[in-house]
Amino acid sequence: MRFMAMQAFIMVKVGQGFSREMTKDILEIDGVAELSELTGDIDMLIKVQATDVEDLSRIVFKIRGVNGVRETDTRMIISTQRK
Repeated sequence: MRFMAMQAFIMVKVGQGFSREMTKDILEIDGVAELSELTGDIDMLIKVQATDVEDLSRIVFKIRGVNGVRETDTRMIISTQRK
């Protein structure tokens, strides 16, 4: 088990080729914790866990390499509060 030092949200816009296969391919990427499909101008919100910035970059580029992914926008989480 590896230590996860950082978490981030990756917002994804997809092209016309959106499919369940795309969702499956993204969920198989090491570091992807969860994926939500959204309405509006962002198609997916992906929560990822990474060991460091280089690992986060690896995850982002793997997501960008999935057929149908048109654009990504990444936000690192700096603080989380729970009820």
